[in-house]
Amino acid sequence: MSVLFVVLWRALVLLVPKEPLVASAGWVVTYVLGLMWAVFLFDRAARRYESRTAVVELHARPQVSVSGEPVGGRRGGWNPFDPAARYYGPSLGLGLFFGGAFLFISALSAEFPGVKVVLRFRWLSFVETGKYGMLAVATIGLALAMSRSKRVRQSLSMVAAYSLLFALIYMLAHLESRASGEEEYDLPAGGGNDSPQAMAVKVQKVIRKRYVINPYSTISFAAPPPIDSIDVKLIEDTANRYQVGMGDGGLGQGDGDGGGFGSGKDGGKIRFIRLRHSDKSWDKNFGIGGDKNLLSELVIRFPKMNGKVAEETESMDVVTLGNFKQKASPPLVYVGGATTFAPSAADKRILKAYLTERHGMILGDTLGGGAFNANFVTVMNEITGTTPVEVPRDDPIHRRPFEVPQLPFVVAHARPTVPRGWKIDGRWVVYLHPGALSDAWRDDRAGIKKAIADQCYLLGINVISYAHREHDQWRRSQQP
Repeated sequence: MSVLFVVLWRALVLLVPKEPLVASAGWVVTYVLGLMWAVFLFDRAARRYESRTAVVELHARPQVSVSGEPVGGRRGGWNPFDPAARYYGPSLGLGLFFGGAFLFISALSAEFPGVKVVLRFRWLSFVETGKYGMLAVATIGLALAMSRSKRVRQSLSMVAAYSLLFALIYMLAHLESRASGEEEYDLPAGGGNDSPQAMAVKVQKVIRKRYVINPYSTISFAAPPPIDSIDVKLIEDTANRYQVGMGDGGLGQGDGDGGGFGSGKDGGKIRFIRLRHSDKSWDKNFGIGGDKNLLSELVIRFPKMNGKVAEETESMDVVTLGNFKQKASPPLVYVGGATTFAPSAADKRILKAYLTERHGMILGDTLGGGAFNANFVTVMNEITGTTPVEVPRDDPIHRRPFEVPQLPFVVAHARPTVPRGWKIDGRWVVYLHPGALSDAWRDDRAGIKKAIADQCYLLGINVISYAHREHDQWRRSQQP
């Protein structure tokens, strides 16, 4: 029994591997507490039923039930609280065993292409993420089939029924992201212009103080300044902020009015989406005080994009990314990590389709040691079918809408300390930064100088602009 509970616990923990740790712990605690109450209430109800139906011979010594086994070899009915019920037999256990084993092997075939199975259900996305749950069901079924005690079969059947009900509740709670093609990413409508422009400056007159000198004073003034001397200085329009790309249209491209894109829709917004994955640092610098600052900076530098940029950042797993419509997928997703990047075989297929068939782009950011960087490169090589190259300094992604002459970074976590990218059909599909780019978007700038942090903001906006422009061109080419 203890081995069975260990399998169940492992199944529930691995059932939601891509959820945040707090959410996963909440599901585990809910399952355990619910199981404890279910066992208590079921056992109490079963004992009450047995006490009401106990067979007592009038002229003989009463027969005593041992370990809850029914006495007299009677055959029960269909009451689930009766250990002698008709369906507490080996047939139920065999059904659960073969059914759970079949679904478990089907999940393995989806996870590992080398495993060949005649029947393979690609639509069963729940099994792909909860294959250990199917293994637990098979284990329960085997125990049911082998047990000779009806009381034990009754208890195991109750645990199996509770576990399947809990799994159903979990699937219903996450149903919003299960159906393929339900979500859309709408670009903002408009017709921007993100070509490089000169820095906006203004002239300010700085007038020196005028001194009135008394020629009979005992104080000697050496070389007094001219009375009407004026020092002309050039100052930035806003402190340390470049006013670039603020043409008639703002950020974007197209024939519409205001910032936006030709394939955009009214109400569409530029969003910044993080990809949840196995690395525990996937959410470093996520949300308020991190990624959100990048979106705010985008609006500050392009005021015409006000109302066309999302107010909050987002996160999603790979399965949810694959649920977007074919021609309405996110143009860009951010992937950060410090130790590992190990998507499953099913996740790799979704990412490959996202980059090649849906014209998406990935911004990779090395937030720790070189382990994440090496894993990321290996996975991207497999997905794209090509190898990375250094992104030239004069590439459009480094010049539009902002000129970024040198690669800004916080800490060089990987070698080489140059930006690398993967290209497919002349388009950058992956951009990998080696030095914790998002650290510079934090409120404290990770302790680096403001000038370097500003360059990191510019690079982030450039990547967003590049991905959205390329995606906009592709969407318009797909229109009839």
